Amino acid sequence: MHTLKTTKIVSAVFISLVLSACGGGASSPLDPKGSSSSLSSGAVDTTSPKAIGYGFDSSFTKGQIGVSIGDAALSPGGSTNLTVNIVSSTNTLAATPVQITFNSPCIASGEAKLTVGTTTTNVVTSSFGEATIKYTANGCSGADQVTATAVIDNKQEVARTTLNISPDTILAITPIDPVVDQISLKGTGGQETAVISFTVTGITGAPIKNVLVDFSLSAQGGGASLGGLALVNSEALSDKNGMVSTTVQAGNVATSVVVTAKTRSGNIATQSKKLIVSTGIPDQDSFTLGANDHYPMAWNHNDIQSTFTVQLADAFNNPVSDGTAISFTTEGGAIDDACTTLKGKCSVVWRSQNPRPIRNSSNNSVDRLLCVNAGGLTFVADYANCTKERAGRVTVLAHAIGNESFIDANGNGLYDFGADVFKTHEDYPSGNIECDKNAPLASSQKLSNSPQLPCDDLVEAYLDRDESGTHDNDEPFVDANLDVNYSYENGIYNGILCRDGDAKCTKEKVTIRQESILIMVSDGMLMGTSGFPYLANTVSLDARPNSTSSSSSASSSVAGTYTATAFFWVADQNGNGAPGKTTLKLDTSSLKNATAKLTTEGPLANSQDPTYVEVRFFSDDSGNKPTGFVQVLVTFPTPTGDITYSDFINVN
Repeated sequence: MHTLKTTKIVSAVFISLVLSACGGGASSPLDPKGSSSSLSSGAVDTTSPKAIGYGFDSSFTKGQIGVSIGDAALSPGGSTNLTVNIVSSTNTLAATPVQITFNSPCIASGEAKLTVGTTTTNVVTSSFGEATIKYTANGCSGADQVTATAVIDNKQEVARTTLNISPDTILAITPIDPVVDQISLKGTGGQETAVISFTVTGITGAPIKNVLVDFSLSAQGGGASLGGLALVNSEALSDKNGMVSTTVQAGNVATSVVVTAKTRSGNIATQSKKLIVSTGIPDQDSFTLGANDHYPMAWNHNDIQSTFTVQLADAFNNPVSDGTAISFTTEGGAIDDACTTLKGKCSVVWRSQNPRPIRNSSNNSVDRLLCVNAGGLTFVADYANCTKERAGRVTVLAHAIGNESFIDANGNGLYDFGADVFKTHEDYPSGNIECDKNAPLASSQKLSNSPQLPCDDLVEAYLDRDESGTHDNDEPFVDANLDVNYSYENGIYNGILCRDGDAKCTKEKVTIRQESILIMVSDGMLMGTSGFPYLANTVSLDARPNSTSSSSSASSSVAGTYTATAFFWVADQNGNGAPGKTTLKLDTSSLKNATAKLTTEGPLANSQDPTYVEVRFFSDDSGNKPTGFVQVLVTFPTPTGDITYSDFINVN
């Protein structure tokens, strides 16, 4: 094989051309009218190209590609220049540009690449009879026959060479992020397999093909065959990209698993990312619904927003499958109809507008709005029910298709009647209202010492507008069984973890759900008949004897009223808690011979309950009778600016 460095020849040609062009009276050798006698020992001919090969004149070898490293083997990932020459019929370098295309099996498969400068290409055009391109191995090993093809005189002419690329040394095997990170238990209806892949690379970082890799499986809580969990193939050869793959087949036990890949040559090993094997179907006790603002200032303002977020998990508390749909409805305002999960959660937006739920009682007295007894100092006995009567309380219902929940007492991953814990109304002969609730307390959520009675058997989901905990005939519901009637619980477990053929359960899915209360807070403050609710218009204080007077010891025995207290409630016009960040202030500039202070100045936290506030008065020790008045100011923050309400207390 020729190893002549033609780059030096071309340089000489260029020098000859420049000298000829600048010399006195001499013609350029590229000028057909000029003399070419100065290039008689080589150089460039302007006649038509006739052949492709390597070299020129007597050193020209037709059909050969020059290789800058000669006969030496190319190192793994290494590079070498490939050069061809285009010559005339007399083997002089032909000046006419010719397009040359390089190719080889490794180039075609992507295991080698060709570049000219910084550009990746396999096509180069000759300049003054020469064309050079850079060959870089990228996973190719062994013999690679390279061809350089050009069209000369309307015929295809080919030059060839064979490069020998040394095999790479295995340096690493690296896991590739899987397309899926969770598969479904066998028989649950979801995707039950996952392809786990790795890349084998050498010391140059290039991929290595035809490497034999062994696979093994490690499952949390068990061996490779836990619940039928298995690998479809235990070994594989890496492809031209260095990639090697195996397939995990799910069993019937929920677990997490990793795949170990080890090269048989060199014993280089790594592990995949964790793969979850679970149902991927949401269950009731994992359904979580929350909002970023349960107390929006929405009673008097439109398009005030609150974001509701649902989080779901399956029976093993693993994330549900991406794309699980959750539907929403509300009795007040408007809410996006649905969202689909990504990594177990998704969100929708609620917006304030009509309808706005009105009061669910004909008793509109201040006492009942605040849920206090006459006089305002104690709460009514039915306080919990009383608060549900208030206007502005909005029930939001979120629901999805899923499974009922149970406690897997024997840990086998399936529902077993009599062994596992699944509470229904039949477990409570005297009745259990928990089973009528939209989202009852699940067995898994009950604390050991709690008197609450759990229920895992679900009725059809409904919009509990009156918050009664039972479905009323005027409340909309999700007709899961499409019988056009509201259906109660069926007394058995319904879910994908029911054993095949078990009459004590079904694999039918149910509507799982959660509900949340949002309060449309008003920017109007609740008032009594003469001002703030229960705030006394007048308090009486006596002059406190002056402790420095000569008669102080005698006067100190005289009884008097030196302290006084007035109280009031801060609530919105519907009796709900005041807007969050409400502040209170006491103006005592018109009060003489006494001091006064509030028990709280805020800012108040969001709450469904009104706030009890006292104004406390103290006679000073001036010996003079307290007189004057104080002004109480309550400031509600609103979307359009603060609103301040005030009332007065006289002192005599």
